[in-house]
Amino acid sequence: MLITSWLAVAGLLLWLGYEIMLRRRSDVGAASSDGGGAASSDGRGADRGSTLLLVVAYNLAIVLIIVLGLAGVGRMPVGVRWIGLAMMAAGLGLRAWGMSVLGRFYTRTLHVTGDQRVVTAGPYRLIRHPGYAGSLLVWTGYCVGGGNWIALVVVAALMSAAYGWRIRSEERLLIDTFGEEYTAYQRRTNRLVPLVY
Repeated sequence: MLITSWLAVAGLLLWLGYEIMLRRRSDVGAASSDGGGAASSDGRGADRGSTLLLVVAYNLAIVLIIVLGLAGVGRMPVGVRWIGLAMMAAGLGLRAWGMSVLGRFYTRTLHVTGDQRVVTAGPYRLIRHPGYAGSLLVWTGYCVGGGNWIALVVVAALMSAAYGWRIRSEERLLIDTFGEEYTAYQRRTNRLVPLVY
């Protein structure tokens, strides 16, 4: 196995470790700030099944990547694989920055706390979902870093659909909660890519 493949696996494990840490942090923060409501929310209602959809997408992506790797199809040149590792590093950094700025308002399911506000600092000045953008970079970068273009196409489509549903669900909740404040924020920012989308 090439070094780029090992580094891609390490990057995905780092992303997973960070996700676990964020969830634990949100569990502790939510329990202290609102009696456990934010992190212990069961995901029904505003979540619209998006948390479960993301977990299913992650598992399908892992199975697909393993199967395609074992089959030996869709190989990319080694030079291109380093681009995938750079994508993963950028995604991990963007996700960490976004979650750091969001701070205690981060929850593992879609939920708004009583004192929550629209966050517009850091990466949120330009895009509304830097954490999701970072995760998409990690997953697509993993496929490129692992050297499989077939996995890249299928995982990109799978994750785009799952995160698209999550984003629509989250934005519906935020519009219902913050009204014109959030819609004004939507008008001056993009969802995932500055000046593009």
